[in-house]
Amino acid sequence: MSDDQAQQQLGTVKRIYAHWGRHPRVYAAQDWFTFLGRPHVIRRRAVGATGMGPGARVLEVACGTGRNFRYIEDRIGPEGQLVGFDYTSEMLDAARELTRQRGWQNVALIQGDAAELEVGDEPFDAVVSILSMSVIPQHIRALERCREVLRPGGVLSICDARLLPGRLRALNPLIRAIFVPTTGWRPDRDLVTDIRRVFGNVSVESYNLGSFFVATATRDPE
Repeated sequence: MSDDQAQQQLGTVKRIYAHWGRHPRVYAAQDWFTFLGRPHVIRRRAVGATGMGPGARVLEVACGTGRNFRYIEDRIGPEGQLVGFDYTSEMLDAARELTRQRGWQNVALIQGDAAELEVGDEPFDAVVSILSMSVIPQHIRALERCREVLRPGGVLSICDARLLPGRLRALNPLIRAIFVPTTGWRPDRDLVTDIRRVFGNVSVESYNLGSFFVATATRDPE
């Protein structure tokens, strides 16, 4: 992908998520439809798959309005640190307001491009990204940066969606028509293969008849 193409796609992503950031309650409401009634189960599982515990330092890439923050906070506690990273200022505004309402004192928010992922030099124990790697234009570079910012032995957890398999494939044109223009989703990416290529390892759990997955990978100790 050329830099010009990446910038064009970033512009599309910004336009879509600026809209959602201005309407966080509507954005949250569609979660039940997207996850087929299981948003809490799958989001919590994606966070828990990293094995993060009290005191952990965690990065969420494309954190959006902060919908996963409570699951992360439940595990890391006030002694941990959460860094939320997103490209869209409107999304971060909503995440900032949520953080204020919940009284979380250990959350830092950073705006930027996930392909660059400028988050400082201190490594993270875990990196989480939910429904994002299929949207980020230069997702391979983003995965490489996720690996680089993890400490040796740190864990990446990616949760994302796939088109329906088997007999349910007949619904895929409708799914594309709904989610591609409203989320920037690129369902034809083979994210599991891309994660394995970058990290050298990956494990996968499937949910909702195979339409969702949680993939985890570990940065090898050095």
